[in-house]
Amino acid sequence: MGNIIKINMYVEMKKEKNSKIKLETLEQNIQKYNKWLKMTDREDMIENYEKFLQAQ
Repeated sequence: MGNIIKINMYVEMKKEKNSKIKLETLEQNIQKYNKWLKMTDREDMIENYEKFLQAQ
């Protein structure tokens, strides 16, 4: 799954909470997600990223 999709999903989630998006925070989020994928032995799919965002 491309980073552009991840960025859009992250922004949509933050829009609901009316908070500003910081590029550094977004980059850290994607890095955490990539580590989470390795730890849980999952594939990079939209459904998994949604679960990851909800768990945060």
